[in-house]
Amino acid sequence: MKKCNYVSITEAISHVKSNDKIVLGHGAVSPILLLEELYRQRERLFGVKIFHLIYLGDPVHTRPDAQAHFQTRAPFITGGAMRDAVADNRAEFVPMHFHIIPYHFLPGGGYEPDWAFIQVTPPDANGRCSLSLASDYTLPAARAAKRVIAMVNPNLPYVYGDNFLSVDEIDFMVEAPMENLTIASSPITETDQKIAEYCTSLIGDGACIQVGIGSVPEAVLSKLHDRKDLGIHTELMTDAIMNLIKSGAVNGSKKGVLPNKVLTAFAMGSQEMYDFMHNNDDILLYPVDFTNNPFEVGKNENFVSINSTIEVDLYGQLCSEKVNGRQYSGTGGQVDFLRGARYSRGGKSIITVHSTAKNGTISRIVPSLSAGNNVTSGRTDVDYIVTEHGIAHLFGKSERERALALCAIADPRFREELEKEAYTRFNIKKIF
Repeated sequence: MKKCNYVSITEAISHVKSNDKIVLGHGAVSPILLLEELYRQRERLFGVKIFHLIYLGDPVHTRPDAQAHFQTRAPFITGGAMRDAVADNRAEFVPMHFHIIPYHFLPGGGYEPDWAFIQVTPPDANGRCSLSLASDYTLPAARAAKRVIAMVNPNLPYVYGDNFLSVDEIDFMVEAPMENLTIASSPITETDQKIAEYCTSLIGDGACIQVGIGSVPEAVLSKLHDRKDLGIHTELMTDAIMNLIKSGAVNGSKKGVLPNKVLTAFAMGSQEMYDFMHNNDDILLYPVDFTNNPFEVGKNENFVSINSTIEVDLYGQLCSEKVNGRQYSGTGGQVDFLRGARYSRGGKSIITVHSTAKNGTISRIVPSLSAGNNVTSGRTDVDYIVTEHGIAHLFGKSERERALALCAIADPRFREELEKEAYTRFNIKKIF
């Protein structure tokens, strides 16, 4: 084991050159101090490419005064500043399934990184640093990059799994005892609770669960505390999952992949959750080419994925990433888990959506996706769609049957209009 190469943050960033390609660590381990120093040194740099998904700091690299220096590429965006940057062409959105991203960093994959900027825990007695709250694409990027700069943060939880780098694999280590990046749980509305009631009717004892972020998944998980032998195989660890584990409903005994363990790719939540994960070998973080690989997911029987969308058309196509043509998020792992659930014996994939938006003035179930809104998940991948008005089971249904099932769970104020469109489009006879 080589000696840890601790340097100042200024020195570490001084080694970055023009036209280098950088990957930033993800989510709760966003390397904020490294990126801020890179921004401070921007005047000497040109054509530096920066790749990331969820970034929880101020995206200084997308500011107007950074455009001559940095080119940002992101397959998933959050926050108004990043959305504005994409809309204003100060950052490029790159459509990509989450589980594919590690392959993007391999030779011939399109983005071979010169640098990985990450956060890690201090090295343990064996010289290994945990990547803590993000293995996902962060670990594959560090393994693929020519050089690695690590913020060493003693406040991070030490988390197990395929989630470690040796100090031999880190070129520059920067002492960075910053506070952990936390996010608050979403407030749960009455509509969320109604949707959750329908969702939980589809989830039995022994199910293996994946949930996305947001208020509806949190509401669903809060209603599963009376279930038995649940498993967790997900991309994101949340406070709601922690609370479900604490309830005693989760033991992972029925899982096909890493039984008796909670499997996730990254974690974002409260400090309480981070404390819960610290030195807890029942919770494992792995890269997304494993956690989100549909064929791996399908090895779990009775797998249930619960994710959300923004807009659904009468064919059952989903737009889950744009609002009125404006990029809002990304594909993420939605399709990964829709397909994984299909490969699972007894599996189900559930897509949740509020039936209306803008205080009930527009329907989110529409004849055709709005102009500029692309298909995130195709009709052939969609299984169940749930609103506060009921459940539409689409898999195996004809186009006509799908359209009628979706009309039935639309808001009653828009139902007749949708039915008229469905009956015209699919040549169904009905007198209104």
